[in-house]
Amino acid sequence: MTNHLNAIILGIGNFPFFAVICTLPILAFTIIKYRTINIVRIAMDYALVLYLCCLVSVVIFPLPSVEQAAALNSHDIQLIPFHFIADFIREPQFWVKKQVILQVVCNVIMTMPIGMFLRYYYGTSKRKVIVISLVVSFLIELTQLTGIYGIYKGSYRLCDMDDLIANTFGGYLGYRFIASIEKVIPAITAFDVRLTRKGHSYHQGNASI
Repeated sequence: MTNHLNAIILGIGNFPFFAVICTLPILAFTIIKYRTINIVRIAMDYALVLYLCCLVSVVIFPLPSVEQAAALNSHDIQLIPFHFIADFIREPQFWVKKQVILQVVCNVIMTMPIGMFLRYYYGTSKRKVIVISLVVSFLIELTQLTGIYGIYKGSYRLCDMDDLIANTFGGYLGYRFIASIEKVIPAITAFDVRLTRKGHSYHQGNASI
């Protein structure tokens, strides 16, 4: 858990660098597509960049030491679905059981923002959210299985089918959460209309002077 927190802090620390790089593309995309500078959409785009920085950091870090990297020579994978249940039952110590459950919960929470963003920002359907969450999770596990695509000679983290399931379920939960509160929050398109009308009023006011 401490390693994950340190990785998230690292991701937050790297966010300003990537935010600067993404500023021009974000502004250009928003202006071209929506014909206005929509502050809400821009803020959500930056939130997505922050999330991706933290996600990549959690997936990759901490890196193995030089000695650990030299000893890597295999690619570890666990292909049995819901194997964590057997681990939970088999382990006699409570703190180990707690770690098993905590790992599953963290993997679910980790991808919830994907489903939330896709549903609210793009209005993505449930099926597409599940597919996209599955693809993202697959890429995460593939990164770990291949030792960051061959940078290391073996995997320094276990590629786990349970993680794939938990991540995909997390994306679905994020979708369901937004779908359940859509009636009490403004739609993203409402901000487009409001800002666009304001822009039209501004231009019309200048034209009449």
